[in-house]
Amino acid sequence: MIVLYFVLMILCLYFFINLVYLLVFAIAGLFRLPNYHTKSEKKNRIVVIIPAYKDDSVIIDTALNAINHDYPKDAFQVVVVGDQLKLETIKLLSELPISFLNVSFAVSTKAKALKYAVSKLENDYDIAVILDSDNVMGAGCLDLINSAFENGFKLVQLHRTAKNKNTPVAVLDGISEEVNNHIFRKGHRVLGLSSALIGSGMAVDYSIFVELLKDPDIANNPGEDRELYLKLLEKGIICEYIEDGHVYDEKVQSSYVLQRQRTRWLSAQLQYARLFWIEKPLSTLKANINYIDYAFQTLLLPRILLFGLVFISCLLSIFIQVIFHAGIYPIPIILIGLTCLCFFIVVISVYRKISLFDFLSSLLALPKVFYAISIALVKSKSNKSEFIHTPKEFIDRS
Repeated sequence: MIVLYFVLMILCLYFFINLVYLLVFAIAGLFRLPNYHTKSEKKNRIVVIIPAYKDDSVIIDTALNAINHDYPKDAFQVVVVGDQLKLETIKLLSELPISFLNVSFAVSTKAKALKYAVSKLENDYDIAVILDSDNVMGAGCLDLINSAFENGFKLVQLHRTAKNKNTPVAVLDGISEEVNNHIFRKGHRVLGLSSALIGSGMAVDYSIFVELLKDPDIANNPGEDRELYLKLLEKGIICEYIEDGHVYDEKVQSSYVLQRQRTRWLSAQLQYARLFWIEKPLSTLKANINYIDYAFQTLLLPRILLFGLVFISCLLSIFIQVIFHAGIYPIPIILIGLTCLCFFIVVISVYRKISLFDFLSSLLALPKVFYAISIALVKSKSNKSEFIHTPKEFIDRS
């Protein structure tokens, strides 16, 4: 019984550290973002790069939306890097007023597509914007990016949000995205820290971007956004978050696809947790505050997994205490408090962003999503180098 009590206390402590970190930034996210940038008359040259791997169902719509964006036509260019697309898709893309690059890598990664794109472009751009093959920019995104860069920022993350709510899993995935936006992007910027990058809907200084893509640690990495962010933080470059700049992103519609996606994400997280805290912990602790914060995030559980484990542990502790009259008090009380804290964090993170109907309907998907992410955690490996593709489907937003 002493061993069980000790294990449960360690578990409670880990949950508590996770939740206090999230709570601090969730509360910060309730405040308005500082206005670090104002609208600029100067229009920087922007290249919008869209890697598309087997994404025939969505890439045409994405490209059409991109070229019709409300930014001066002579000041931005759209580049699509098509990897293993169908012949009919290639034909349609070739007819659009974009730069289409057709590639077929033996081992495909997003970083390779980006590196190939910049190798074929002239270096007369100021800003590189990276979109996924299903991303649609909302009105004014490029203008907002332009203003941020004119006011000194070199790295920007737009507000990526759900394009679709057609399944309970998609709704829950969208809610998870908004919780992360509130905590890891808005909350961080309110407190003066760097916003987290997502991997798409982001913009970076073009010359810095080209230079970083020469680094083999980025070019050959399936988790290229994490490595890119790491290198930028090492340079002291922080990421700005533009809450009003929406990028609509397709949310996964089944637990199976979610499992594959999260396996890739968790593999990258484990890879960097190992890097920060096992391979070079002293270097991590001596780095700047944003680098340390990023390193600390690798020790946190994914939000759905964290909240689910806290709730399950709470129920189990009550069961053990009541049924077996075990001497584990006050652990059930602590876990009840932590469960309430989980609920509070979610509510203040999605308040006025998610409808009550969507929130309640997402509860239907919680059990299978929790299971899918648990399986993803088991399958993930810190040295994983394989690119796991997340299939896309066309979502009509009209």
